[in-house]
Amino acid sequence: MANYGSNFVAGAGTGAAAGSVAGPYGAIIGGAVGGIVGLISAYEDEQDSRRKQQILEQIKRQYNLSNAELESTLKAYYNNPDNFLGSKSDVQAYRDTIANYDPTAFVADYNEFEYDKNVDDFVNPYFDKIIDSVGKKVQQSAAGAGVGRGTGAAQAIAAAQAEKEDSLYQTALNQYNADRAQSYQEWAGNITALQNKLNALKGATDTKVSMMGNLAQDYADTRKQYMSDYLAMKQNQNNGNLSLASLSLSI
Repeated sequence: MANYGSNFVAGAGTGAAAGSVAGPYGAIIGGAVGGIVGLISAYEDEQDSRRKQQILEQIKRQYNLSNAELESTLKAYYNNPDNFLGSKSDVQAYRDTIANYDPTAFVADYNEFEYDKNVDDFVNPYFDKIIDSVGKKVQQSAAGAGVGRGTGAAQAIAAAQAEKEDSLYQTALNQYNADRAQSYQEWAGNITALQNKLNALKGATDTKVSMMGNLAQDYADTRKQYMSDYLAMKQNQNNGNLSLASLSLSI
């Protein structure tokens, strides 16, 4: 009857090799069945059919106890959060974050640059200064033309007026352009600073999402490995049960 006992050992598996498909629990699965090898040897050496039946029942009990312990240990291991980083709540948190994640929230809708001043706004600050400067020239020009000769004095005054207006406009225009350029630089600088801040916030959020995704993937991988180990253990048990059935038939 040694053939049936060998079939049981091969079917149920002994040692690490038998449970190699069961991931980290392969050795345990095979080792638990390996503890029954001594009973198998006793069964094969026994000639009395009644005694063989008793040994077989003992083998079945031991086999079922070993497998029940394996299943309990397997579940306890995979349900212990200390053994894995990811959890079911991590998966849900990641899904919620992705559902609510809007990258456009980190891009501001800036208004167009607006500048509500014109050249005339810069005339008054320089009006008195230019009038005083040009006024002195008028006096000199008028004196040179002869006060008594009205035509010459009038021409000098008209020329001075034209010079005053041109000087005033050019000064105001220069100040207008300088002020507008400075306002634009400040506006552009504020936009750059704000967008840099938004970019930093987006970078931090993207990193957080990525880390949450890793935790969620850890959980998924753990569940997948658990199912693989569980199915391998069950397959191992089924193989052992079939071999035990064969032993029963052989008595």
